[in-house]
Amino acid sequence: MNRIAPLVVLSFLALACGREGASSELASRSQSVCGTPVVPETVRIMEGLKPTCEGCHAQGARGYFASAEAFQSLLVADARLVKAGNPDDSELVRLLEGRGSGAFKQMPIGEKSYAQLVAEGTARLPVADVRAWIQGLGTQQRDARPNADAPRITRMTGTQVQRALYQQLGLSNADFFIEAFEFGIPMAESRGDDLYPLQSPDMVPAPRQQPTAERYHGLGGGSVMTQTSADRTASPTFALTLTQVSQRWCRLALAKSGNVALFPAGTQRTANPVDVKATLRRWSMHFLGERLTDTQVDALYTRVFVPLATPTDTEPAYVGVCSYFIRHPHWIFY
Repeated sequence: MNRIAPLVVLSFLALACGREGASSELASRSQSVCGTPVVPETVRIMEGLKPTCEGCHAQGARGYFASAEAFQSLLVADARLVKAGNPDDSELVRLLEGRGSGAFKQMPIGEKSYAQLVAEGTARLPVADVRAWIQGLGTQQRDARPNADAPRITRMTGTQVQRALYQQLGLSNADFFIEAFEFGIPMAESRGDDLYPLQSPDMVPAPRQQPTAERYHGLGGGSVMTQTSADRTASPTFALTLTQVSQRWCRLALAKSGNVALFPAGTQRTANPVDVKATLRRWSMHFLGERLTDTQVDALYTRVFVPLATPTDTEPAYVGVCSYFIRHPHWIFY
């Protein structure tokens, strides 16, 4: 996709927002779109609340903890939640103290409010710090450039990655596990680690082999059973695990008899450039929900498919392209 022009425009707006001495015309044009910048104290408050609040507010329209920018735009700059200079009239404080005025009376939802969790030592950031931070806030302005009602972009969880791959590649648990029992308890027995199975330790039936859980954690999956927190960052471990799993599972999907997820019934799997490019266009919609341009299709065919194809076997090339789409940034962000 050609995103250079929009990026250039946004770059100029960013300069106008954050640099003194910008031209008056550009500054006045950007004044209505530039939000109040994130300050270190706001980041400190966000990081302090994050361990308790992130579980429910990492994505969606209330994904306050997706990033510092999301926290600033969706929460701090929303006068319905934070009244700058007036903590007593801020719904955020009321929710933390268990006296919310809306549909929810407290956060987190449950038996104990955030203030009670702080008193017990479970939550670490005192409500007094939140109050002092709001008291010191100046007038806030929300960034009008992104649509506040647009879907928030967040990386998939480990479970979402597994389920998305199952659906898009035409695979299921039965391709990786067979029924087994341990002391009469139903378990999932791996068909072999060479298939690169992965499964959450919290699933029922639970996997018997540790490597399946290790891959699941490598994709950022959290677990109550193993006391492992979910990781939504695009870490090197995530990238490496996704690369290995995508390549192995793409090969498995292509070899699976009767599987029509990647090649609908009647579709020929050939090395003919016309057929290959038609598949690339179909896969771009299948994996990314985006239609590639002819230029992008030609580049993908030339740079990925052709170097991996052999005169007698196109499987490595199709595996490479399939894995390419799964590792594409527009796939791993959901």
